[in-house]
Amino acid sequence: MSMRQTLKFRLKAILEASDSIPKEALDSMRASIEDANKGLLLKGLRPEEREEGASVVDWSLEGNLIRLTIESGRGVRAHDALLRLRRFLAEKLGRAYRIGIREVRIESCIVEMPSQVAFLEDAKKLLDGIANVMPMGDSLVIGFQGLCEKDLQDRLIDRAIGKLEALIAQEKPKSTEEKPSLVPLGTTIKVGSRKPVKFMGDVTTEAEALGWIKRYPGRGQWILTAPMACLVMTIKDLIIEGILKPMGFVEWMLPKLTPFEVMAKMPGYFDQLAEGMIYASTPPRNPEALKAFKRDFELRKRLNLEALKAELSDPSYVLEPAQCTPFYEFFSGETVALENLPIKVYDASGWTWRWEGQATHGLDRTIEFYRVESVWMADPKEALEIRDQEANRSLEFADKVLDLEVRLVVGAPFYMTTETASKTLIDISDPANYPTIDLEAWLPYRGEREKSEWLEIGGAFTCAKEKYVKSFRIKEVKGREVWTGCGGFGITRWAEAFLAQHGFEFDGWPKAVRERIGKLPNPIKIVTWPKRD
Repeated sequence: MSMRQTLKFRLKAILEASDSIPKEALDSMRASIEDANKGLLLKGLRPEEREEGASVVDWSLEGNLIRLTIESGRGVRAHDALLRLRRFLAEKLGRAYRIGIREVRIESCIVEMPSQVAFLEDAKKLLDGIANVMPMGDSLVIGFQGLCEKDLQDRLIDRAIGKLEALIAQEKPKSTEEKPSLVPLGTTIKVGSRKPVKFMGDVTTEAEALGWIKRYPGRGQWILTAPMACLVMTIKDLIIEGILKPMGFVEWMLPKLTPFEVMAKMPGYFDQLAEGMIYASTPPRNPEALKAFKRDFELRKRLNLEALKAELSDPSYVLEPAQCTPFYEFFSGETVALENLPIKVYDASGWTWRWEGQATHGLDRTIEFYRVESVWMADPKEALEIRDQEANRSLEFADKVLDLEVRLVVGAPFYMTTETASKTLIDISDPANYPTIDLEAWLPYRGEREKSEWLEIGGAFTCAKEKYVKSFRIKEVKGREVWTGCGGFGITRWAEAFLAQHGFEFDGWPKAVRERIGKLPNPIKIVTWPKRD
């Protein structure tokens, strides 16, 4: 069979009409449902796939209620069939009796996944609060209840089943005899040249001692003083001029405060990384707003958080965690033409934020980091070529221009936990299968290059295929396939890797950096800082 493993759906629903349906409509309703079973509910399927279509197996009329039982495979799923029937029957009843369909109520939707009972506990955990999961023989049975029409329109059932199938695909034992090219995420696919060790110090400790950086009271935040800021901006400029501009990327300036309704279009964030974002609320904008809060601070010099919370709105923004989000929103609902592609853009206008909680560490794991983001839209073949070209040029640039010891590895998606990534195998026989390509640098102070954890400095060189095109509803004028991709350059991490390998002596830095800077500015000196042991 050309389709994936069969799913079995059984849905019970009620269509509530705007008025009682007359008895004389019974025969025409029966004929309409029979017609739908033969045509509408199989639409889009090839002849060999018709058994995967949907069918109304039982129905009845009770006053203004149409009760339906629909069964299906995965080709036209029962819940999609229900939405098709709603429109179809509303048209028939409206034309004949001036009766409309007012509401759709889903009594139950049962999904059977044959031969997957081994994943019972995983499924229960994944779908907790969304559906009940139980075993039936060797099958998993998933029961959705309390659904409304909007849940169907929002693809809740499909998303839940899709996540479960993805989990099963990751966890299922795979035979290396069947697929000899299966490797774990993190596997090295290309290496630069080996470099001599020039420095072994901890970068954060040394930079603090020299006055190049100072801790900010917020967790995972730093003030970069003149020498560090100079190095960061120099690396940024060299990356733009050495990698991005020669590839045809042009600069845009993208917002960094993203409304919920835009962020909700980014797959993997609210559903996988909700705890990793920083949320923003807004106050009323009038002179009387926050009066108690302002008075308490003015008179008592205290922050009355209860008074503040009482007037703040619910969170409605996030501080941008991805940087490419506004690019996709620019094209949301718009129509493009392949003839005008590719579109290649980079943004270097500000910070990116991710909430790391207790996991913050030095300069390499912060909640606020300076980043250059590249993002592109192209036909599928070119979108993949751009990703591979950007990854390879980044390796060559780091190796030859910055004289860094680096490597390219097959990276994990941003939302995947370390534990899950360690269990996940991928087929590297085709680069299109790579979730991402990451550029990593060796940090000598962490230990031997063969045993220590390297630092991701350029990363998530990703070809997202149609993921964002679909979620942002971007259209191509002739319906042709359009893909997107993106890449991130964590400039503060590049600076950390640079200092970890070259140290803090300006005269020992690579020629390209020294010539670009000319004279490195000195840190300021004040009586009490930087502190010396």
